[in-house]
Amino acid sequence: MSDSNVVGRGAESVGAPERVKAPLAGVIAGLVMVGGLVAWTGTRIATATKAQANVAEKRAVDAERTAALAKQPERVTVVGGQAATWLPSVELDGTLTAEQSASVGFKVGGKIGSLKVKVGDQVKAGALLATLDATEAGAQAAATAAQVRAAEAQLALAQDSERRTQAMVQSGSFAEASGVQSTQQRALALAQLDAAKAQASLTRVSLSNHTLTSPFAGTVTKVPDGIGEVVGPGAPLFEIVNTKVLKLSTTVSEHDANLLTVGAPVALELETGKAVGHISAVLGTVDQQSRRVPVEASFANPGFLRAGAFVQARVEAKNEIPVLRLPHEVLRPGSQDEVMVVLDSGRLEARHVVLAVDKDGTLLVRRGLTAADKVVAKPKPEAKTGDVVSIDAPAPAPVPATGIKP
Repeated sequence: MSDSNVVGRGAESVGAPERVKAPLAGVIAGLVMVGGLVAWTGTRIATATKAQANVAEKRAVDAERTAALAKQPERVTVVGGQAATWLPSVELDGTLTAEQSASVGFKVGGKIGSLKVKVGDQVKAGALLATLDATEAGAQAAATAAQVRAAEAQLALAQDSERRTQAMVQSGSFAEASGVQSTQQRALALAQLDAAKAQASLTRVSLSNHTLTSPFAGTVTKVPDGIGEVVGPGAPLFEIVNTKVLKLSTTVSEHDANLLTVGAPVALELETGKAVGHISAVLGTVDQQSRRVPVEASFANPGFLRAGAFVQARVEAKNEIPVLRLPHEVLRPGSQDEVMVVLDSGRLEARHVVLAVDKDGTLLVRRGLTAADKVVAKPKPEAKTGDVVSIDAPAPAPVPATGIKP
């Protein structure tokens, strides 16, 4: 072997790359980190599982407690009514209307010739309000008057002819038929006169219909715009209102109607003053839809009452009546006259009561409860007859309001 060959192999081995081996410590560190991560993940999973188990156990306990509470009767607080006496007062709400009011117009059509009043004028019964142009009607009246005079003349001639003819018939100069004919001619003339008089009367009425008068004393509240307007028969042109007496028409409950009598005084207080009227009618019927009784009151107008005004009047009864006084909170939510009473059996019973509301908001029960009844203080809307309840300690008795005698 030559030296050149030896040198060539040495150079060849020097130029080959050297293989690098991974250190053992790095491998061990990686395995440790993976193991730690696995251990940490397992711990977190175990903790979450335990927490879920605790939550589920707590929910189960709460559900058992709720079920146990649901099986127990609802606890309620009850109050008893306090016996008192009350002077009943019934409110009457409504609109004042004039006792007399009318919209008037001409019976016949035509053109307005004159206006004799304006809005706000006070007129007497029979006062002239307006007239229509009566030129044509006047001419017709004159024509019918002339026809009456002509008929009267014809009747006079017929009567004279009958008298002469009858004399000639009696003397034998004329036949009896001539006498009958003359009598019938006189009857015909008389009928023609009656027809002429009837026609004349009709034209006079038509002429009078061209004037319009007030049917009663009152105030003019509406007039036409002016003369020259052509109006039809019956068209309302004027409004007359008598405000000396005003009436209040309203309705009350059946129970309040029992407290009212015809002639009872009615007090009305406004900013402009006070007025006192009286009950003029309490109808003996009940409206089928509202289940209320129609009532009417009358007021002699002292000068400040106005027709069309909404007012609130009050009727004070003559005698006091016994009531039970209860707090307003005993009313069942959504109801105006229903309370819940706890019976001796521990069950609820719904009661409809007749009541009034005092000035301080407390209830004055006239019918439907006794002083011994246990009334639920704050009933729930869903409470119903037959529900089983348990009574808490009773609420303190209400303090009597001013004007209510215990």
